[in-house]
Amino acid sequence: MVRIIKPRVEEILEKVRDRLAASPFAAQARGHVVLTGGASELNGLSDLASRILNRSVRIGRPLGLAGLPDAAKGPAFAVAAGLLVYPQAAHLEHFKPRATRRSVTGTDGYIARVGRWLRESF
Repeated sequence: MVRIIKPRVEEILEKVRDRLAASPFAAQARGHVVLTGGASELNGLSDLASRILNRSVRIGRPLGLAGLPDAAKGPAFAVAAGLLVYPQAAHLEHFKPRATRRSVTGTDGYIARVGRWLRESF
């Protein structure tokens, strides 16, 4: 398995390195790389990524959510947890109330009529 997986991982990390070098952020001070997802749990991946990317690398874990089961506290769930927490942390969470749908004539809509028919018939 190692003979198959390791070259693919190296290839992916080299592509990531090239994309980072071509990005507008390449001129800024070098940042850290956070590995997430189930594949980040491969043995030795953080060391390999650190060597290829020439940056410090760490494994991400879900933060900001209390009460997660043990199975969801690993790096495989870090992105999903981050997507749940980010709108609150970035103060982007804003919900407008849904407008109720009314027909132009002011009568009940189709779904309301079907619901009323079901209640009255059964």
